[in-house]
Amino acid sequence: MERLILFLTLMLISVTTHATGLDGDLIYIDGEQWVLLGKPIYADSVLAQDLIAALPKERSYTTANWDGYTAYWSIQEDKLCLDSICYRLYDNDPIKYRTESLSSEILFRVFKKYSNGKRIVAKWLNEEIRVAKGKRIYYVHTAYERNFENERLISIEHGKVSAMKDFQNYVVDGFSFNKPGCNEGLREKFPLNIEQYPELANVKRIVFFIKKARVDAQGNLVECEVKVIKPEDNPRLATEMAEALKAYHPWQVFYINGEYRAYGIGGYSFIYKLND
Repeated sequence: MERLILFLTLMLISVTTHATGLDGDLIYIDGEQWVLLGKPIYADSVLAQDLIAALPKERSYTTANWDGYTAYWSIQEDKLCLDSICYRLYDNDPIKYRTESLSSEILFRVFKKYSNGKRIVAKWLNEEIRVAKGKRIYYVHTAYERNFENERLISIEHGKVSAMKDFQNYVVDGFSFNKPGCNEGLREKFPLNIEQYPELANVKRIVFFIKKARVDAQGNLVECEVKVIKPEDNPRLATEMAEALKAYHPWQVFYINGEYRAYGIGGYSFIYKLND
C-alpha cells in the first residue's frame, strides 16, 4: 500500500509539473542569491516522502508549489548543501500568513543519512542543476520552462560540484508565432503560389504546423519542417511554405545557454487566410 501511495504521489507530481509553471528553490553562491530552477530533493523519492510527512499539514499550497515548501541551498567547499526549508502558515485571517522554517532537529532527522551533524550535503544528487538571476526573457506556463538573463549550469556528482558554466542570455526581436496578431498579414510575409493548387479553390484558410525550426544569430530561419493540418495534409504545399518561411527575415532569436533557439517558431501552428 505504501508503495502504491508513493507511486500515485510521484505520478501526481509528474502530471502537475507539466501543467503549470512551478516555483523553484533558492540557492546562495558566494553570498549571492539565485533561483534554483528545480527541486533537488525530488531526485530521491523516498527522501521527498519523508520530508512531506515531516512538514505541517496545515501549511499553504499553491498551483506553483504543490508541496508547500521552499528549500534554501548553498555551495560550501564545492558541495551542494541544504540549509533550511521554509513553508507558510495562515493566521486566523485567511488572507494573512507567516513564514516558518522546519526546525533543525526535524531537518537533521529527515536528512540524517546525508548529515555530519553540522550540515546536510546532497549526496543523493547526480545531475545538472540550473540556477538563474536577472530579468526573465522567456516563459512558458509549464514546469521550469523559463529563462533569465543570467544562468549557471552546475554539474553535481554525489553532492559535489564537478563543473560550473555561466551564460549571458538575450533575445533579438523579430517575428514569431507567439506574439499577438501573428496570424494577420501572413500572405504578404509568406507569399504562396496558391493558383497551383486547384484543390484549394473553395478553401478559405489553411492551418500550418511548424514541427521544428532552427535559427541563426542574424535572425535567419535556417531550417524548418512544416505540415499542413487543415484542410488536409499536402506535402507539396508544406514544402513551399517551408521555403517561404526561410525566405523571411528577421525572426525572433533567443540565445539561451550557448544555443540559438527558435522559441515561438518551432512547435507552433498558424492560420493562413486565403480570403479576408
